[in-house]
Amino acid sequence: MNKTSLGNLSTKKAFFKLALPSVIGMLIVSMQMMIDGFFIANSVGASGLAAINLSMPLVNLFMSISMMICAGGAVYTSIELGKNNQKKANEIFSFTLIIYLIIIGSLGIFMAFFIDKIVLLLGADNSLIPHVKYYLLILLIFNIPFNSPIFTETFVRVGGIPNFVFISSLICITGNIIGDYLLVYKMGLGTLGAAIATVSADGLAAFVLFFRFFKNRCSLSLVKPKGSIELLGKILYNGSSEMLTVVSSAIATYIFNLILMRNIGSLGVSALTIVFYVNSILNICLYGLAQALQPLVSFNLGAKRFNRIMEALKISLISGASLGILFFMTMLFKKELIINMFSKGDETLETLTNEVLRIVIFQYLFSFVNVMASAFLTALEKPFESVVVSLFRSLVFTVSFLFILPIFLGNTGLWLSLPAGEFSCIFISIPLMYYSFKKLTR
Repeated sequence: MNKTSLGNLSTKKAFFKLALPSVIGMLIVSMQMMIDGFFIANSVGASGLAAINLSMPLVNLFMSISMMICAGGAVYTSIELGKNNQKKANEIFSFTLIIYLIIIGSLGIFMAFFIDKIVLLLGADNSLIPHVKYYLLILLIFNIPFNSPIFTETFVRVGGIPNFVFISSLICITGNIIGDYLLVYKMGLGTLGAAIATVSADGLAAFVLFFRFFKNRCSLSLVKPKGSIELLGKILYNGSSEMLTVVSSAIATYIFNLILMRNIGSLGVSALTIVFYVNSILNICLYGLAQALQPLVSFNLGAKRFNRIMEALKISLISGASLGILFFMTMLFKKELIINMFSKGDETLETLTNEVLRIVIFQYLFSFVNVMASAFLTALEKPFESVVVSLFRSLVFTVSFLFILPIFLGNTGLWLSLPAGEFSCIFISIPLMYYSFKKLTR
């Protein structure tokens, strides 16, 4: 396999050579999440789905920290590659790995000691506590292998071999299917089995990709790390928008869960879980496009090829809009196929989920703008602007609507808060992208 040359290929070819493996790979990851849900729904039932959704805020918190470290490190690694400074790029890459292992490993073990308090804080009632506790405990103890594909997939993409992202994702989904079938379906271990299957599959995928950095097929290689407190601060700060994108979404999910448990009960949380499975398919495809956009923008920023930066942004927005329309039309006419996979014949759950999806799918028509804006601003070394987009997208607007709209619209207002939050944020995302790029070219 030839290395992807970000400097020599046309912008369109470079983008899609990065994007296609990313989108396919991340689509497989979203299928992995749905497969977990399918096995849990058909072995444990609605309570198992509710338990997984209650766990998501903490799971997403650790994923966001991993994304912050990797995205920040990838930006500076890509910039050095754009300057043709291979030695410095390898040093930053290796330094990022050390930081990832220390932070992710220590935080996971530390929080595992407080698992009982965390489960209660997440809003689990007596019927859900065992399901949530053992699911989270496994993910916290094995936090490094669980999140390690985020690191390996980010840097093989930066290193010019994006097709290996597809291989990693294929290992994840295959391992997860086998693990879920044996541990959840055959052995009846429920959410505990699902967690074990997930960390095992993810760890194996990362292990396979990790050895690409020891071979000459990747333009990055592990060397003696060379960093500083200043570099650490720049990596964490520049990647903070990626973290806050997920953290703000996790906080919104947490608040959503608390309100649903109070107003509707675990059935409402189960319905929201199914909706989030659907949302995750589109979102993770958009993140695949965003991950292709970032190294392309950062590389051309280092090379000072500003026209190619704008070309890459336009291509990513058109691609994101196409995906959004495709998902909107599919879920408008075929949503029953997804609902039936997880409802286990529960007619009440099917009716509620159908009602929620009928409203939520409108966010698919414009959410791509906010995802691309956050990635674009991060790649331009505009972390503050990217943080603003992330916070307003998932937290400020969505949570505000979550409290305001139900006053006038009842439970319909709860579901409407999601598309309303996404739509409102585009009036922040578009001006920030425009003025940041204009300032760059002055």
